[in-house]
Amino acid sequence: MHIANQAVLTSCSGWLGAVIALGNGAGPFLGGAIVEGATWRWVFWIIPIMTVPTSMVILFFLPLKHRSGDYLAKVKKIDYGGMVLNIASTLLLLIPLSGGGVTYAWGSPFFIACTVTGAVLGVLFVLHQWKLVALPIMPLRLYRAPHCWALYLQTFLIGLAYFGNFFYLPIYFQSVLRYSPLVSGALILPVVITTSFASIASGQYMNRVASYMHCILAGFALWTLGSGLTLLFDRDTGLAVLIVVLIIEGAGIGLTLQPTLVGMYANSRNEDRAVTTGLRNFIRTIGGAFGLVISGVILSNTLSRDLSKRPFVSDTLMAQLTSSTYDLDKFGLSPDQKEEVFDTYMLGLHYIFIFFTVCSGLGLVLTFWVGNTSLKAPKKSDEEEGQPMETQEEPQQQVIQGREVASEGEVFDEKRPMTGEADVERNVHTR
Repeated sequence: MHIANQAVLTSCSGWLGAVIALGNGAGPFLGGAIVEGATWRWVFWIIPIMTVPTSMVILFFLPLKHRSGDYLAKVKKIDYGGMVLNIASTLLLLIPLSGGGVTYAWGSPFFIACTVTGAVLGVLFVLHQWKLVALPIMPLRLYRAPHCWALYLQTFLIGLAYFGNFFYLPIYFQSVLRYSPLVSGALILPVVITTSFASIASGQYMNRVASYMHCILAGFALWTLGSGLTLLFDRDTGLAVLIVVLIIEGAGIGLTLQPTLVGMYANSRNEDRAVTTGLRNFIRTIGGAFGLVISGVILSNTLSRDLSKRPFVSDTLMAQLTSSTYDLDKFGLSPDQKEEVFDTYMLGLHYIFIFFTVCSGLGLVLTFWVGNTSLKAPKKSDEEEGQPMETQEEPQQQVIQGREVASEGEVFDEKRPMTGEADVERNVHTR
């Protein structure tokens, strides 16, 4: 991505963040409506239904600048080794972690072998990107840019908490507060709408003040405050409290999503903007994957610790509880047993909210290292001072009130009239 005008870049980033937030927030709402009105299988069918027209829009309306050259030669430059090492290391870390303490014991050979192998492949991936490939998918030079290491680490923390919020808040609404799937999806709207408006406001602010750090600082402060207030959620939390807390959290999210990217742009080379954007999206996605897995591990281990030894809890019930409590009535539990299950489930969600608060709090601490590089474009005169003079263009004649006059750099004597072609030619070419 190359946008020469920094003002346009910051404004567009705010609108882009608003669109992304709307898309992420509309998902649970549409999913709840589909599940209530049809069947859960339509949640999967909706993906190709939406991607086909999107692909058509990209194909016919997205302006692309193709580089000429041999297509096969370009394909050979793709970092296939880096992709394989990255995917393998990520999967070997996520798979055992997702079942750690429940499906796989923390000290089991499978868990240890997968974790160690994934860590080793992760180290090999970094070495491969550093020394063995000309066009790496994760150029390490981007981390050496001023302040970018902190911004990338903040992006990972954003992924940990951001995607987890959109996943576990509807579970809390549905499994603990007993709202329907449609209402649970609708309760995400305070976060979504506030995030969208805050993202747009952040773009306008950065455009006017030429600073990204203020938005990041305010955003993580509000996000940490909102996440901390979710610790007040219990089985009887009222709707007004939910909305106020979610608005605060949404404002914090909107003020951090795109300003962190703008900060990366401000501290990186212009020619690295495309790869910077890709690396940022990759890090945030990986953070989201780990955030969801860690949150699931927290919930499943809490349920296993407090309920697995209870006589009324079967393996089938335990497997069901790791996803939701919506079908709890089918297991024939007494009111007291249901109360115990709900209390334990709320405790697990409470621990997850603590995890999200820690993530946003660490992001707030990292703000001290993100810098405050100015977003103002350098003046044109400053850019031209260091450039050597090239061959001068031929001066062009100007016509003012019906007669020819010399352009800049020409010697012209207004007292002597030009009577012939030779005089005109001489005056035009004289320096």
